[in-house]
Amino acid sequence: MNFDFIKEFINIDVIYNYDDEADDKVINFSSFVKIVEKNYILIDFLLYKNSKYVIPDEKEVTVNFKTHAGFYSTKCYIISKEDPNVHGVKISYPTDIKYIQQREYIRVPLKLKVEILVMLDENNENSKVFEITTLDISGSGFCYISDVPMEKHFMLKGLIYLTGNTNNPIEASLKHVYSRSFFAVNKRKYKNAFTFVEIEPKARERILKEIFLYQLEMKKRGLKN
Repeated sequence: MNFDFIKEFINIDVIYNYDDEADDKVINFSSFVKIVEKNYILIDFLLYKNSKYVIPDEKEVTVNFKTHAGFYSTKCYIISKEDPNVHGVKISYPTDIKYIQQREYIRVPLKLKVEILVMLDENNENSKVFEITTLDISGSGFCYISDVPMEKHFMLKGLIYLTGNTNNPIEASLKHVYSRSFFAVNKRKYKNAFTFVEIEPKARERILKEIFLYQLEMKKRGLKN
């Protein structure tokens, strides 16, 4: 059976129960789909506390696919990675999927300052910081436009400055989802998408409140988001 919504770059949550005798012994990962084949799906590496986490072969995981129409949940199995050149984790293609939630976080074209810390190696000896302005943002991540794609890196962190609040930025670990090229005024540009890997619940609530206030302001002006 094929599920049309399972496509490259779709965001997913992977839930792993690392103790079969205790239902509450779980780890939640944020990832995305890289390749879709008939009998398996390649997803990005799973990170836990900023380090790669390896789930043993043939272990069952719950995978939640995030789409504009809603969240879909299924059970998959970790597949042995025989090819060392495969950059990611192979999971079995699902056979049954359940609809579990109405929608993912609303994304709005809110312009916010973000400082991105790029760590270029595992030892954090080489790093740099650059500043961007978001094209849009939601409770799960943000996008921005640049002249060059995101470079190769080991780890990313972001400081997000909400409107009128320069002294208390939101800190989050980031995952680069994609850099898609397009042309604007005959110049090549890149749309760069990031998702939050680790963010405090209260920090996410601050972002959601900012989005709500933006929507309220647009409604007062009679404008659409």
